This record gives sequence, C-alpha cells and structure tokens, in this order.
Amino acid sequence: MAETESTVAPEMAQAELERMNRLFAMLSHINRSIVRIEETQALYDAACRIAVENGGFDLAWVVLIEPGSGRAVPMAVAGAATLEALESLADEQPGFASTDLALRDERPFVFNEIADDLRLASCRSVSERWGIHSGGAFPLRLDGAIIGTFSVMSALPGFFRETEIHLLEEVADDLSFALEVIRREEKRIATETRMRYLAFYDAQTGMPGRILFEERLAEICRETAGKTLAVLVVNLRSYHGILQLLGHGVGQEIIRSAAARLESILPAMPVARVTESKFAVVWQDPAGLDMVEEFAWKMANALADGVHADGQEVFLDPFVGISVFPRDGTASELLRYAMQAAAADHDSSSLCRFFQSDMDGSSRLRFSLDAALRRALEHGEFMLHYQPQVDLSSGRVIGAEALLRWQRPGHGLVSPLDFIPLLEENGLIVEVGEWVMLEACRRSKQWQDDGLQPIRIAVNLSARQFCNNEIEAMVRRVLDVTGLDPRLLELEVTESIVLHDSDAIINTLRTLAAEGISFALDDFGTGYSSLSYLRRLPVRRIKVDRSFVTHITSSPGDAAIVRAVVGMAHSLGLSVIAEGVETEGQLGFLRGIGCEEIQGYYFSRPLPENEFKALLRDGRCIPSGKDGHPERVLLLLDDEPHILSALNRLLRREGYRIISTTSAREAFDLLAAHQPGVVLCDQRMPEMTGTEFLRRVREIYPDTMRIVLSGYTELNSVIDAVNKGAVYKFLTKPWDDQELSENIRDAFRIYELSHENRDLERRLLACEAAAGSLHQSGIQSG
Repeated sequence: MAETESTVAPEMAQAELERMNRLFAMLSHINRSIVRIEETQALYDAACRIAVENGGFDLAWVVLIEPGSGRAVPMAVAGAATLEALESLADEQPGFASTDLALRDERPFVFNEIADDLRLASCRSVSERWGIHSGGAFPLRLDGAIIGTFSVMSALPGFFRETEIHLLEEVADDLSFALEVIRREEKRIATETRMRYLAFYDAQTGMPGRILFEERLAEICRETAGKTLAVLVVNLRSYHGILQLLGHGVGQEIIRSAAARLESILPAMPVARVTESKFAVVWQDPAGLDMVEEFAWKMANALADGVHADGQEVFLDPFVGISVFPRDGTASELLRYAMQAAAADHDSSSLCRFFQSDMDGSSRLRFSLDAALRRALEHGEFMLHYQPQVDLSSGRVIGAEALLRWQRPGHGLVSPLDFIPLLEENGLIVEVGEWVMLEACRRSKQWQDDGLQPIRIAVNLSARQFCNNEIEAMVRRVLDVTGLDPRLLELEVTESIVLHDSDAIINTLRTLAAEGISFALDDFGTGYSSLSYLRRLPVRRIKVDRSFVTHITSSPGDAAIVRAVVGMAHSLGLSVIAEGVETEGQLGFLRGIGCEEIQGYYFSRPLPENEFKALLRDGRCIPSGKDGHPERVLLLLDDEPHILSALNRLLRREGYRIISTTSAREAFDLLAAHQPGVVLCDQRMPEMTGTEFLRRVREIYPDTMRIVLSGYTELNSVIDAVNKGAVYKFLTKPWDDQELSENIRDAFRIYELSHENRDLERRLLACEAAAGSLHQSGIQSG
C-alpha cells in the first residue's frame, strides 16, 4: 500500500507541475500577443485561442457589455463552442450566469463543480453539452470601468485553486492594460488625422483649403502641356461686414449656404475655400476667354441672391477675379493673381475682371514698400508693441509677446499683414528679426532693473532665420548684450519651420533649450501638425490659433478641436496658451478645459512699451481660477420668467450659484462664462427645443449634466434625446419640489465625480510624460 501511495504522489506532483506550466505558458503567449497586436478584436481572438491551445482549457470566451442595453455580447470564443452557439445562448438566456455574477460583484467569479452551485442551475444543460465542470469569469476594465469578462472553462472538476485564480486575474489585468494602450493609440491617431485634415480642408465646409488647392493647381499646370487654364476666385465682399453687424455666429451658416450654391452650379469642378471670404475653382482648357468670363458671371449671379441668416436676409456682394495660365504667370502665382483681381477696385457695372499686372498699382506699391522697408531699420521706424500673456490660475500677467510695428513716415502705422510677408520675401526678416529680439530682451531687462516683476518675453522666429545656421549665435549674442536671463526668453516657432530641415533645426532648438531658453509652437493646428515632430521638439507650450478660439462657445466642432489640443498637450506634458481671446465666454471655456494661459483683446490689445510698462506697474490682472472642487453652478433656461422665479426660490436654499435666462442664444454665452455643472432647461422654446439645445451642450461640454423640465410631453423627441445621451433626466411640470431637488443634487454629484476623475487623469498623464522625459534624458546622457 505504501508503495502505491509513493508512486501516486509523484504522478500527482508531475500533473500539477504540467498544469502550472501550461498556465504560465498561456500568460507568456498572451503577453507576447499584447505587444504585437494593435486591434481589439484580434486581441480577444488571440486570448481565447491561447487559453485553449496553451492553457489547456476546454473553452474560453470574451463577452462585452453592450452600451445602453447592458446586454452581454460574445465577441470571441475558442474550444468546445462556436461564436454562433454563444450568441444563441445569449438570446435564450439574458446573459451568462458566471459572467453576470462577475459583473454584478465586480470581481472574479469561479466555480469548481457546476452541479454543486445553485446559482448556475440555468447553465447545467449547456455544461453537459460542452462537457464543462469548472470555470471562471474575470472582469475586463477600460478607463476604470468594467466592460466585460474573460471566461475560461475546464472539463475537470476542482480545477481552480488560489494559484490558478491569481494567474488568471493577472491575465485579465494584462488584457485590460492592453485595451487601455490600444484605446490611447486610437485617440492619438484620430487626433493626428484630424489635424492633418484641417491642414488641407476647410473645417466649416469640408472643401479643399488653400494648401491642397495650390498643390492640385501645380499638378494640373504640369499636365496641361501648353494648354490654357483659368483660375477663378469669387470674393464675398460684404462677408466680413455682415459678421461685424450680426456676429461671428452667423458666419458658418452663410458660408455653408454659399458653398452649396457654388457646388450646385459646378458639379464637375471641385470648389476650394482659400480664405474666409473667397472660393476658388480651376477650369482646364476653356474654349475661349469669353467663355471664362461668361462662366465667372454665372458664379457671381449664383451668389448674388440674398442668404437668410439669423432671421434676416443678407447679400454677399460677390465679385470674381480671373487669372490665366500660362499668360499671367507660373502655377505658384495664379491663385495670388486671381485673388488680387477679385479684391481690386472695379467698375460697379461688372461682376468680374481679369488680372492685369498694373490693375491696382500693386506692383508699384510693392516696389515702394520694398524700398521703404530697406530704409526703415536704419531710420528707426520700427517699434515693438507687447501683448500681455495671462496665467489663468493666478490671473496675473506672466509674459508678453513682442510684436513688430512699422511707423512709416507720411503713412502712419502699416499693417503687419502688408509688410511682414515682404520682409520674408526680400530676406530682410533676418536682420529685422535680430533687432526685434535685441529690443525685446533689452526692454525686459530694463523693466526688471526698474523694480518690476520679471516676466517671460516671447519673440517670433521666421524660417528664413534658420537658413544660414546663425540662429544659435544670434540668440547668444542678444543675451550677452542685454544680460537677460535665458529662462525669461521664449522663442515662438511654427510647424513650417521644422519641416524645412527637421533634424538640423530640432538639434538647434534642443541646444538652445539646454541653455534655459523655452520654446512655444505657434499657430498650432493651422499647418501639418505631425505628432511625431511634436514629440521631438523641445517645446514647453502650444499656442492655439485664434481661428479655433473665435467660435468655441457656439461651435461644437471648434470646441472639440480646442479640447482635443489641450488634452493632447497635457498628455505630452506641455502647457497651452490660447490666442485671440476676446470674450468672457471664451475665457470661461478655456479655463474650464484646463488651458493654462491666454492672450487677446479680452485682457489687452498689444501695447506700446510705455503703456505695457504701466500695466505691469499697476499689477492689472483677471480673477484667478479656483482650485479644489468645482463651484456648484446651476443654469436655468425657460422662456417664461415666472417659471425661472419659482425655480430660483426653490433652489437657492441648496447653496447653488444660480444663473438664468429666457434665451437659448444667451445661454450659450453663460455656459462658456460660468461653466455650470448642471443645466435645467424647458422643452418648448421659441429659438430651439430644449432637447436640441441640450444636444449642442453635450457636444461642447460633455461633462455637464443636462435635465429637461417641461409641461409638454413630446415623447418622440425626448425619448430620442435620452437614448442618444443628450439628456440625463426628463421631468414634467408641475414638478414635485423634493423630487426636483434630489435629481439636481444627484446630477451635481455625478458631475463632480467626473470632474475629479478628469483631474486625476490629467495629473497621471503629466506624471507619465515627466517620467518619459526623464527616461529619455537618461538614455541620451548615457
């Protein structure tokens, strides 16, 4: 007997060892797959297959929770069952018993004999069909929430012991980590794709933008082989005046209407939006210039009729400029010449004109400007204005951007748009750029010597300044002459600079950064915003271009872009400064999404040196941002003032800061300025329905909790809004005071929880980015 027992014991030990080896092999194979696989479905399939082939399980599957319905949906399976069989089981029984129990308890659920567990009674017939005795379901998580389970089953009873359970929990944790990585990569790719799209396409109309149009025009010119080609640009001359009268909110409506009209009459010709108020088309090999002129009249007439915007009819006053290839110039000049013709003074009896080299004296003007610019620096005609940069946390001025101005004798201040491109073209930007940096650093040092608080001074760099490889020497020369601390100098570069000679320029920037100089990436999002370049650049902050800031309080698209840029920057450990901030609403929105700094007319226009120095001396600032938990701000929207009064009386005792309005349009401004955590809105209003208003709120402020309160039970629109997530709660009038108060309290609790989670995630990303930078620095120093 003893001999038999001594023989069995080693055999059992050997079987146990083989089983553990299989489990470790499964864990190893799954981890190798995680490193290799970049798509979620492939990850699910591989995990199930490896569990059966390497782990020795008879059946493995992945089940995910369907958003909205909460139904368990099988995604992958390997072993004794097929995906069709699992789907049939899901239809017959609402969920899988082991999966349901794991999801309910939010922890692994394991059984060692299905016949002994009363909770699995409904599954016994299935287990007999597949020969299952023991099994386990292990939760999968994404962004901290359980999204499904990874389940493994065995024909052996008593398979799962503490060691096996710990190993399988590790497998589920590794799969969850892989899902996080894949999701993060998908977000990164989506962001880079969006930025690339914006570089080549107009965000408001979806049409090709100027860069793409010029590329296609150059290609067409190469392929014409001596044939005639015409470029037509239609200029909506009253567009900017309309925006000044009616506000920028109507711009998108007007421009989309104009784009639709052009596309309807030009089905065979792609239309491009080349500036805010100009569209362009290319006509290849026209039958004659008279046909081109007739076609231009057709374009202008299509846009001459009134456009309805903001409840009234407006007229765009279109005029078409035409340039002809090869008569007027090269491919690179055609669009510019057509735009000049479209903008030129003209006979009011015509709707179009062809480009002529002296049509508006532009050639003489450019010659005169060029000659005057060459004397301007020598004669001391240049000056600097300084636009304050404000920290949103403290509200204080922490920096200034130095902006070049030209006081031309006999002409007054010349617009930078008129002379800076000419400085770039004739090469004077190198000499003038050094003067700008020298003057800005000298003034900054003088302010400190006069007892003012040291601030960062930002100076723009041009691509031409990098051409002769003298930028390092120039910066050091300026700092030596002025004695300014390098840590107070920030150089602003654009994406186009880096694309000229990326490796050499990046090395130059890194050398200067090592000496304490900081860098900001200017006009972010308006060019080819390659994240691969961004990771390599030693920039500390990103500047969001004013074109995205202008409509962030009313345009879900612009709001989403700015929010994505801020989130991406923070994930890379960078800060963000927004340009062109002109309203309290824009300020509130940017502060709400975590933007660190702003500059723009809301705080101050660019100031001459003496006025800027006075601003610093007076300590002018804006109210600082509040730390900690967000203030409980409640927005009430109802077109009946007595309803707002009643709600105010009821809810003021809850300690909320209540803001209210009867206008949906005004509500968008209040949302941006005050960042309410909860919005309570009537359903039937004159400007738009409550559910439509809340849909837009959700797109711009996804964390804000949204409640409809209405005496009209328009079920179709309300149910649709609830199903699509636009509405958190729907309550009816007359309301129950206690029920309404409790629902609002619950909504604030949910909002504050999401606010805390977002802050935690932001801090975690910043820590990860800092750790990555330290690791990279260690590699480089090693």
